[in-house]
Amino acid sequence: MKKYSFLKALATIIFSALLTATILISFSPGSEYIDQFSAPAENRNSSVNEINQKKIIGILPGHYGFDSGYQCGAEYNFVKEADVNLRIAVMVRDYLESQGYTVDFLHEFDPTLSNYTGLALVSIHANRCDTTETTQSGFNITTGGQNTYPSESKRLNDCLTYHYAQNSDLNFLGENYTPGEEMLYSFDTVNNYTTISIIHTGYLSNDYRTISEKTNSLAKGIADGIICYVENDSVGSIYRAQPVTNLSVTSTQKRYTIPLSEAISTEN
Repeated sequence: MKKYSFLKALATIIFSALLTATILISFSPGSEYIDQFSAPAENRNSSVNEINQKKIIGILPGHYGFDSGYQCGAEYNFVKEADVNLRIAVMVRDYLESQGYTVDFLHEFDPTLSNYTGLALVSIHANRCDTTETTQSGFNITTGGQNTYPSESKRLNDCLTYHYAQNSDLNFLGENYTPGEEMLYSFDTVNNYTTISIIHTGYLSNDYRTISEKTNSLAKGIADGIICYVENDSVGSIYRAQPVTNLSVTSTQKRYTIPLSEAISTEN
């Protein structure tokens, strides 16, 4: 009788521990998104024609699957950069897929980034939580990877800058960004056919309300910028990124242009 009671008590303890762990995991910040994307993207060996036909785009929420990135204190609800990046990235993915794009959702330091090939790859980050500098506000867009085709990189940066500025109402702070203590993937191993941009969507502190209350608008700005690039749309010169040198390779030498009949409407 005592042996049975001991085993029953032990089973009860184990069951209670498992139930508690399940509840804690279920309410982890961002878990509603993380569970959807636990598997890495397929590592394709696609032809250029297939990439263009499927309109393959890579979206990488910064720090996803690696660490929390920047983190604020109690004055900003302990917000974590990784959670902000992930929420925006999910919305970007959903919008692009609704417009007929194939989206690969990638992790920071994802092994499939080695020789990854797509029309574009956009890594989404946020700037630090700086409580000492009250005037710092705005977004950065920089080129990632080997930048084998500078004209392509400039076009993607121009499109992202224009559409993100229009949708976020934040100031464009330029293309230069120093990561500081952040550990970010260098993108040097990505296939040089893929055009790469890294966007820092705003400051976790001074742009907190914009990031938390206009998330859908920020995501649409990024998605519209990607579509603008793929479709060779023009952008207002006032929002263009700074000129780059060595524009010897034109966009037509690198990338197939989607025919006008396949143009995707980006109107609200």
